Amino acid sequence: MLHVLNGDSLADSFPASILGNIAIVRECLVDGPVNAESIDELAVIRAKYLSKTYPEASQADYNTHVIPDLEKILTATSATQVYLWFENDLFCQVNLWFVVNLLKHHKGQLYLVSPTTDIIEGFGGMNELQLEQAYRDALPLTPNERHILSDMWKLYQRPDVAEALTLSKQVSPELPFLYPAVQAWKDSIPHGDYLGKPKEGLKEIAAQLDTDDFGKIFRAFHIKYAIYGYGDLQVKRLWEELKSEKVKK
Repeated sequence: MLHVLNGDSLADSFPASILGNIAIVRECLVDGPVNAESIDELAVIRAKYLSKTYPEASQADYNTHVIPDLEKILTATSATQVYLWFENDLFCQVNLWFVVNLLKHHKGQLYLVSPTTDIIEGFGGMNELQLEQAYRDALPLTPNERHILSDMWKLYQRPDVAEALTLSKQVSPELPFLYPAVQAWKDSIPHGDYLGKPKEGLKEIAAQLDTDDFGKIFRAFHIKYAIYGYGDLQVKRLWEELKSEKVKK
């Protein structure tokens, strides 16, 4: 049994009573380039981007802290049941699509574990007993659902948001969380003078709160735009870019 957890936060609160090995996805594929022909090429692209964008994340760190857990996923045997612990926001969804694509040739059963809280709280709002119940309530993914989630990753890589929207609408009865995430992806894309919803949202929040205090702005963004699931590092980058663009003008 293998539990694939989206980030260290969930790993820190993961109940010891749930048996099995753990692989932690320490990625934020919603942020930066992802178009690559192979997992090896993707790793090089990601390590370079993250170390350049976030100086505290070196390329060596990527090889040490990210790659080994991805290898655990890639080398899961056909007898291994894989439990995918992912939330419904765009950040988590893009990582989920990637992981299901990694497992496209896996012969064992995949299960999706979802939080019972709202999109703001996610797994972080659940106690040990609730996490144990979420594990027991995990839903087995059908071959078609696995295929769709894997395809979503390929569409994200291209990127082809129009096709992703069409596909997510078609499968909304089976995978209702897909369409809101894809719509958030579409809304985040800049066009013309429109900076994309995350940056436009930051501008709006800063104006409403009449502050440049990033802590206050981030907390408001996290609640109002929870569908994005961005961490403080991603929002901080967007905020700094906004300030830089304002200075240039």
